[in-house]
Order: sequence, then C-alpha cells, then structure tokens
Amino acid sequence: MVYLYRIKTTSIDYCVEEEDVCSEFDNDPEIEEDSEEYYDAIHDKIAEIKRELPQALELEIECEPEDLDYEVCEAVSEETGWLVNGLSYEIISQE
Repeated sequence: MVYLYRIKTTSIDYCVEEEDVCSEFDNDPEIEEDSEEYYDAIHDKIAEIKRELPQALELEIECEPEDLDYEVCEAVSEETGWLVNGLSYEIISQE
C-alpha cells in the first residue's frame, strides 16, 4: 500500500568527494597540483559545501513503507543536488 509521508530530516551526511571540487583548483596558478596546499584547498572546499547544505528538510514522499528509507535519501538528493551517504529522519505524518 502506498502512503503519503511528511518527513523531517536531520543529520544529513552529504556525499561531497574530491573529484566534485578539484576542477576549481586544477588551473589555479597559485596552487601547485598534487601539493599539500592543493589537497588542503580541496578539503576546505568540501567542508564549506557541507556547511552550506541544509541539515533539516521537510519533505512529502509518496511510497510504500519498505521503500521509505531509499525515497527519503532520493528526495534529499533531488532537493539539494547532492547525493547522500546517510541521514536521520522522523515521520511527521502518514496518510
């Protein structure tokens, strides 16, 4: 049976990888590629992106109960544009 869930997410662990941001530094003449400074800049950028992404979202999801975990992650990815490694959520209502 398909239900409509109202969900509140918390503690979202976004999947932001080095390859997602390294192109920003590849042609920077001030940073030598593959140097410690290069990787520090990449890791700082990843941390910045993760800080700016929302940790709490309220979503409406229509699915079968056994698909809810998957669908919540998919809805967060669709809303933010980033894949999700994991998250916590609470069901606000179910119809």
